[in-house]
Amino acid sequence: MALPRELRQGDPDQAELRRLARQVQAPDATAALGVYLLRADDPRSALARHVETTVFLETFGNSAELLDKEYGPYEASSIFFCVIDHLRNLPAGTMRVVLPSDAGFKTVDDTAPVWGEPLTAMAERTGLALDLARTWDIATLAVAPEYRGKATMGLVSMGLYQALALTTPRCGIDWLLAILDVPVLRLIRWRLRMPMAGFTGVPPLPYLGSVASLPVWCNVPDTERRIALSDPDVHALYFEGVGLEPALRPLDVAGAVGLVA
Repeated sequence: MALPRELRQGDPDQAELRRLARQVQAPDATAALGVYLLRADDPRSALARHVETTVFLETFGNSAELLDKEYGPYEASSIFFCVIDHLRNLPAGTMRVVLPSDAGFKTVDDTAPVWGEPLTAMAERTGLALDLARTWDIATLAVAPEYRGKATMGLVSMGLYQALALTTPRCGIDWLLAILDVPVLRLIRWRLRMPMAGFTGVPPLPYLGSVASLPVWCNVPDTERRIALSDPDVHALYFEGVGLEPALRPLDVAGAVGLVA
């Protein structure tokens, strides 16, 4: 189902956002926040697109038209993890993920034009045996400004990465790819404890308004094993979905896997 252009560009008004958020919210939700998975062809994905458009314009100067041009080719193979504020009935954060398809991956397509070599060459030099059929591409990550302060303490970002960690093993995904702004990469690695790594010999370069971005990767099974051994609490948080429930309703994993399939 094709979305109207205004919804694809994420520009509904506040009343419409609240109407859509009420549709998404689980009826038994008691936590202030909740994580949900939305397919790209679901009109309610306008919630995620609103955060994506607002944040990328504010942070990188990316217009809605530019985002539409950049991510349009992957629209049919995109899903959105979206955090909803149950109290305000508004979206708080989103992660756009591109699934394997004939359209390919944004990260794979953009490495050669920007960094001067294909991602396959980067992976070979790094000693990785990437299987793109078992890969997800984190195309965008955005948290609304009012959810970035001390009051939420990274809760929205943790909810998004928890949803990703819960879903990937159950969907048979071994690899994650992304092109990340360097400050965001530092946040993910050191504050959120999600080990995304750069490729050997690949430097940060300007990319879509970011002064310095890097192509990065994560091996999901290896990451889960290492975190289980080094920090059982973090493993429980991300891979078992335990620890955030008082403040954030975890993703309905069974429902999410069904939507992905």
